[in-house]
Amino acid sequence: MRKENTTTQTTSKAAVLGLVLAIIPVTAVLGLIFSLTAFEHIEKYDLKGSHFAKLGTIISVIWMLLFIVAGFFLFRYFG
Repeated sequence: MRKENTTTQTTSKAAVLGLVLAIIPVTAVLGLIFSLTAFEHIEKYDLKGSHFAKLGTIISVIWMLLFIVAGFFLFRYFG
């Protein structure tokens, strides 16, 4: 088993893409999909990718909860 230096380790591209898509409210669902997929395929040594995937998942869930609450109030008062 070869250990790589932490500065030269590659980060999971799916985790980074999931985080970027999770930040944008319109693509929060896609961000959640990419982040959860990254969790499934991430290597044990990729700690940065793991953190990105975790953060992307949390941000996506927060956006979706905000959309659900806003939709409920809009429907209740204007629907």
